[in-house]
Amino acid sequence: MTRYRLLDGKKVAYTAKEEAARDAEEAAVAKEQAANEYKKKRREAFTAIQEQLDMLYHDLVAGKLDATGTWAKHIKAVKDANPKP
Repeated sequence: MTRYRLLDGKKVAYTAKEEAARDAEEAAVAKEQAANEYKKKRREAFTAIQEQLDMLYHDLVAGKLDATGTWAKHIKAVKDANPKP
């Protein structure tokens, strides 16, 4: 499909070279977005910071500031479900 741009107020078709450059640029953007999709998914999966601090407090009081605490389990579950590419 031919793409167009405005040049001095007139509709002008992209040249083959411009079309190839545009395709490469769009592919690079899509690749970057896909590579960073895990960040968005993690952000949505993590509980609110206030709740995380509450988890940490309860883990501290219970002597569970290690991998057995609720906070550590929550963080690990989110990261395991949404790994970095």
